[in-house]
Amino acid sequence: MIDARPWRALGVVAVAMVFVAGGARLAAQSAKSPLEAYAAYLTAASKATTAEALFPFISNEYKTLLQKAPKAEVEKMLKASIAKEKLTDIKVTNQQVDANKAVLELTAKTGDGRATSGKVTMVKEAGEWKVDEDAWATPIKK
Repeated sequence: MIDARPWRALGVVAVAMVFVAGGARLAAQSAKSPLEAYAAYLTAASKATTAEALFPFISNEYKTLLQKAPKAEVEKMLKASIAKEKLTDIKVTNQQVDANKAVLELTAKTGDGRATSGKVTMVKEAGEWKVDEDAWATPIKK
């Protein structure tokens, strides 16, 4: 008679490995792309009245800069943020993405239809893409 206990143990290990592999695959699928992370930042920035509202979306370096900047300057920056323009039709025209840094060149339209273009640098911190820098060329309102 063959003892089946070692085989049962192997079966349990195999099933556990399938669950672990499946969980890792789901985690990778649920991770945001740099563009998705930037879109989440824009949504938050469009409503932000304080720098703290942006902290979950920005890099540690950017966060430190905002914390050290004069409060009046930060308030001006928040009011003038490109996110306040309610960007639509955001398209990536060029991108360079590696394991920990992404540079996106984008085009979009402002809420009132003006064309705009921007360059966004994202960095990966603790497995999540964060805004490190963004700059937009926005035409003067009509």
